[in-house]
Amino acid sequence: MDAYIPLISTSSTGPLGVVHLPRLWLKLLLADKGMLEDGYRAGEGGFDGLLLDTLGVAVKDIRAFVAESRPDYLAFENWVKENARPESLTESAIKAFNQKVLSFLKPEPMRSEQLAALALPEDDTTWTGTDLNDLEDWCSFHRAVLAE
Repeated sequence: MDAYIPLISTSSTGPLGVVHLPRLWLKLLLADKGMLEDGYRAGEGGFDGLLLDTLGVAVKDIRAFVAESRPDYLAFENWVKENARPESLTESAIKAFNQKVLSFLKPEPMRSEQLAALALPEDDTTWTGTDLNDLEDWCSFHRAVLAE
């Protein structure tokens, strides 16, 4: 079975307007099918964990939903709306969460290692965690295409 790179950016949103939610959906689907590329998290840690903690959704519950129903994105988002803490889905809460994620700088040494792997200057502070994740996905995808 092939493994896939989650090429949906953390900066992507659906109708709810929550960043990272579409990426989490794809990663959970791929992980449930045993198709998530090695090294990618699916529900725990990183932006996945931050998002689920913010929403007040347990990883075991969202994984069970995905495994049982294999939802399309809109069904997934509707489940999140029904199961998240209401206060986490207010306009101001979503805006604050999105800002936190989109401005997040990866901690060291992870940041320096990722910059080096992408051949980017280590002292460049313009690359957010979301930017680096996107670039890493695209580089991994490029390597996979060239290997085919």
